[in-house]
Amino acid sequence: MSIPLVVLIVEDSENDTQLILRLLRKAGYDLVFERIETAEEMRSALHLRSWDIIISDYSLPQFDGRAALELASTQCPDTPFIVVSGTIGEDNAVAMMKAGAHDYLIKGNLARLGPTVQREIAQSVIRRERRRSEEALRTSEEKYRMLVEQASDAIFLVSFEGYFLDVNPAGCSLTGYSRQEILGAHVRDAMRNLLGIPLYFERLRQGKVLISEREIVRKDGVRIWVEVSATRLSDGNFQGIARDVTQRKQMEQKLRQLSSAVEHGPSSILISNAEGQIEYVNLKFTEVTGFTLEEVLGRTPFDTFGATEMQAEARLQHVQTIRSGRDWHGEMLNLRKNGETYWASVSISPVMDANGSITHFVAVSEDITDRKEAEEKIRRLNAGLERLATTDYLTGLYNRRYFMQRGSEEFKRALRSNHPLSFLMLDVDHFKAVNDTHGHQAGDMALQQVAAALKDGLRETDILGRIGGEEFAVLLPDTQLNDAILLGQRICRSMEVAELSIPGRVLAISLTISVGIAGLEAGMSGIEDVFRNADKALYKAKRNGRNRVMIYRGDHEISGISPAQGLNGAAEDPCHHQPPQ
Repeated sequence: MSIPLVVLIVEDSENDTQLILRLLRKAGYDLVFERIETAEEMRSALHLRSWDIIISDYSLPQFDGRAALELASTQCPDTPFIVVSGTIGEDNAVAMMKAGAHDYLIKGNLARLGPTVQREIAQSVIRRERRRSEEALRTSEEKYRMLVEQASDAIFLVSFEGYFLDVNPAGCSLTGYSRQEILGAHVRDAMRNLLGIPLYFERLRQGKVLISEREIVRKDGVRIWVEVSATRLSDGNFQGIARDVTQRKQMEQKLRQLSSAVEHGPSSILISNAEGQIEYVNLKFTEVTGFTLEEVLGRTPFDTFGATEMQAEARLQHVQTIRSGRDWHGEMLNLRKNGETYWASVSISPVMDANGSITHFVAVSEDITDRKEAEEKIRRLNAGLERLATTDYLTGLYNRRYFMQRGSEEFKRALRSNHPLSFLMLDVDHFKAVNDTHGHQAGDMALQQVAAALKDGLRETDILGRIGGEEFAVLLPDTQLNDAILLGQRICRSMEVAELSIPGRVLAISLTISVGIAGLEAGMSGIEDVFRNADKALYKAKRNGRNRVMIYRGDHEISGISPAQGLNGAAEDPCHHQPPQ
């Protein structure tokens, strides 16, 4: 089977070219070839394709073998270059071989052309593979060197006998020594400040991996703690990786000191790692919660003593705060081991290393259950006092002071929104006779029933208050004067037919109501103006015979209707309190 061969022939003689081609075909090659005679032609040929082999005459009219070899060495250094010439002397042949030619043949003796081509093509394959391997090894070494040089940990290479062979910049920074000071020194000399800790070379020589922590003294005299990992390499040397753990050791020492200081402190103290897992609790914590350190170790506060419904909200708030590196202060509802709940005032602080990374959390808490219970009692007491300050003790309605305060607010709101506002003043007719005839206790009961009846007939938005003795007032937000008149008429009718029962009395008491009505008018400066007009209308109602409704319409005009009359003097439904349209 023929072997494919792509050959470039640098030759000016067509006959010589045909001889070369015939010998190559005889050697079993299936040829693709090109003959060139000049440097320009060779540059073009090398640019257009790859060649398996180049066969060149030494001397050409416009070119020569030396120039051809130089072009080939530059553009395809791995391609075999064979000189075939009838004029080349021994000195020139040696010079060509030194310049990079792979072999030379005399045109008069080309019997070994085929074996030479076969050998050189095989050698070119070996050269290409070697070159690729060398490039891959060089790339690998460069990557390894880059990783070592840029590593944050100190990396040392030590010979089997214990001498430093290499060190990265981090190693120099760690020890304070320069690379020149470290290289060639023995480990025991360069690291004579290992404070007597053995180096365990025998164990390393046995192939064991050694990891240890030790305190060393830098060149500048500063003591630091390092974690060292050492192992034997395949070539018999040792590699050591060292990391500065001084800050961690200092932190651990501080935590031990803190634990000792707070073990018997008056507050509960809990220390957790950065993931929230409990590492320490003091005796006060056990006293308050009932949980020992062994029972909570490795668990989180939320799945140990965190309480019920408040926990999710409190957790979200304080976790976001402490994870951002800030302190959190607040109150939490927690659980004791026996299932009882208790209130705790809690302060949680993150502990950070020199790089600003959170390593631990410290929670200091105090049982404030007694205080919270006292605060709740005070809150209920204040709520009761607030009710006393705003309501009438006898009827439970708003008292005069609070009624007028609400009235002032509604007056301002009505002005801002340009909404109507109506006011009813009510007075129980001949109430003095009730007290004189039945006694003050019966009179108080009657007032309570009147208040209840008035309240039942109003909307939720209406404001009802007791202004004084037997006087009541109703403020009707968003209510036109005509609707207020209907309400006043309904109140009169309902009280006229109502019988108030007094416990312990055989006879029921019948009472009537006089009503004065006024509304919001232009030019008024406050709720007192509306109050004053309604009071004038009420006075007129009592002067005109009581048990009736009188309306103040402005300019001192006061008109009235009896309980059985409507707005136009006709009877209307007294039970329908219209909302504003």
